[in-house]
Amino acid sequence: MSSVERTRGARISGRERELEIQLGALGGFELRPTRIFVWTGDERAGRERVISMGTAPRSLVIPRRERELRAGAVRVRSLGNPLMTIALASVHAVRAARRTTQGRLTAG
Repeated sequence: MSSVERTRGARISGRERELEIQLGALGGFELRPTRIFVWTGDERAGRERVISMGTAPRSLVIPRRERELRAGAVRVRSLGNPLMTIALASVHAVRAARRTTQGRLTAG
């Protein structure tokens, strides 16, 4: 059984909330309130695809702590509260879906 390592970084402001999950060599994703980054393989740099939810990013004003958890090949990194990041991303995704649906209804 592998051990779990936890690290806490310094407090950071001026960046958007983030929740990143890397599943070893399979790939991973990073969820932000306004975008999702998805990639395959170990390396992310230059290989990610971006799914935008149509709104401009908003940086954190209040400094938040960056945290990382490693368990075997799985790595989870977050900036800010992960549950808040998921909630905000869900709101933006629903609004983007609603805009798309309303556009189809008015065009038809």
